[in-house]
This record gives sequence, structure tokens and C-alpha cells, in this order.
Amino acid sequence: MTDFRALVATLPPADGRVIATAGDIGTIRFDHAASRNALDPAMMVALADAVDTVRDARVVLVSGAHGTFCSGGNLGAVRTHLAVPGAGHAFGSFMQLALDRLAALDAIVIAVVEGSALGGGAEIVVAADFVVAAPTARIGFVHARLGVSPGFGGGGRLVTRVGPHAALRVLAFARVLTAAEAQAIGLVDEVDADPHARARALADELLALPAAAVRGAKRVVRAGSPPAGREEELEVFTALWGGPDHQLALEPKR
Repeated sequence: MTDFRALVATLPPADGRVIATAGDIGTIRFDHAASRNALDPAMMVALADAVDTVRDARVVLVSGAHGTFCSGGNLGAVRTHLAVPGAGHAFGSFMQLALDRLAALDAIVIAVVEGSALGGGAEIVVAADFVVAAPTARIGFVHARLGVSPGFGGGGRLVTRVGPHAALRVLAFARVLTAAEAQAIGLVDEVDADPHARARALADELLALPAAAVRGAKRVVRAGSPPAGREEELEVFTALWGGPDHQLALEPKR
């Protein structure tokens, strides 16, 4: 199977878009109303490029247009272009790398979930650091209904987020969870009637803190539990201790 990006370059133009904006608060937004923001091959490439656009952000908000997040892969495009032997490895590995890069950003990544986040859309959700969902949101790892399994790295991330037993229930039964059910197992952090406003408020809280300290917090968590993560934690602590933000915080308050 050829390189996925090269393959996509040979396909007819598609209507779907992934819109990214840079800044202290970067944004990534899926936009294809006809498919409830399902990802066609060109949108997958655009998502990978969007990660580059937001690489210098301090907070990244990931959301969907038209009142829904992302309903997975565009089945029409999958049937037409990707339902051949070898294609699964090509676009699966491409999307794994894209979501690995999203998760590895120094920025805090917040998924803002309205409507449906299904299949590959649910895998994008768990690549975020925090998830804010509308009460009417629905999240489903529905891969088993299509005779497949997670392929974008979302299975492992789901285990990390909710634990192996809960992850197996979510994957094996392929049920679509309400926002409340997803919050109960730790898949969603907050449920809010206006998830966009709540995510912006969280972003503002993060921007009010020293940027290096927030990046350090993410590095410490990413490094993992002791003993593996202890050396990284000490390295982050040493770099921040006595630095300008620390010195400012230690100044007597007047």
C-alpha cells in the first residue's frame, strides 16, 4: 500500500474541512455537515496538518461544527477508497501518528464534545487531556458494530483513561454512552450546558498560570508513575526551581 498522504493526493477533491487557528488558544475544528463531521481521507491529512498549526499554542480546543463533534470515518469514502487490503495499516498508522502528535503537544488539549463522537471521533476525544461535553453529547467506541477495532491509538488511550475493565466493556459492547455515563467512568471530565464557554473558561485559567509550569505539569504526568517517571519529574522541578516565574511567586505580597 502506498504512502497514505500520497494516496490522498490522487483522490478527487472532498467537501470536508479541518479548520485550525494558531495563538495562545489554538483551535482545531471538524467541518462537514453532510456527514456529521465524519473524516474522509483528505480530512485525516488535514487533521495531521492542523497539529502543526497549533504546535506553539498553550491550550488547544478541539471541536466540531454544526453541533456535533465527529461521527468517525466517512463510510462512503471508506468504501470507495480504503476498503482494500493494506489500506487499514496505511491510514491507521497515519492517524496513530497524527493523534500521538496531538497528545504530545506541550499545550493542554481540551476536547469540546457536542452531538456525536463515534468510532474514530471517540478516539480523537481520548487523545485530549481534558474532555468537556454537552449534556446531550454521545460518545461511542462503536468499532465492533462495523467488524473492526480501534486503529488510531484510541484503544490504549481508553485503557489509560478509564482502566482495563471499563475499557473492555466500552469496546466489547460497542454501546454509545451518554455524557453522564461517560463522566461516571472517567471518560468525560465535565458536563456543561455550554461546553464551548466552559472550555474557554478552563483555557483562561490555564493562561493565567506560568506557561512553563503548566508545560512541566504535563511532562510530569506524561512521564508516568515511579520509578520510571521520577527522573523526568526531578528534571522538570530542577528546571523550574529558581526560575523567573518561581522568583516572582516568592516575592513578598504588598
